[in-house]
Amino acid sequence: MNEDARKYILELFKIVSTDSILVVKSNNKLVRIYCPFKVICNFNVPPLVVNGEYDVEAVKMTLTLEEVFIIEGKAYLIWYFTIKL
Repeated sequence: MNEDARKYILELFKIVSTDSILVVKSNNKLVRIYCPFKVICNFNVPPLVVNGEYDVEAVKMTLTLEEVFIIEGKAYLIWYFTIKL
């Protein structure tokens, strides 16, 4: 386990949590949205399909500091999706 990554994640989760995400809206306003929230899949990532709408159960971070959405109990990189506001 990368100790620096672990420390960073512990510090980060003092201000954020796994049940919400901070989003900058098109009007430059920062909003917090809570799980479950809807996302639209931009790629075929079996079993998920392009343009499919899915509920994000949680937001987590890997030890390589990549954010993931938990959907149907599985982790997917957040850049596979568009958040539906």
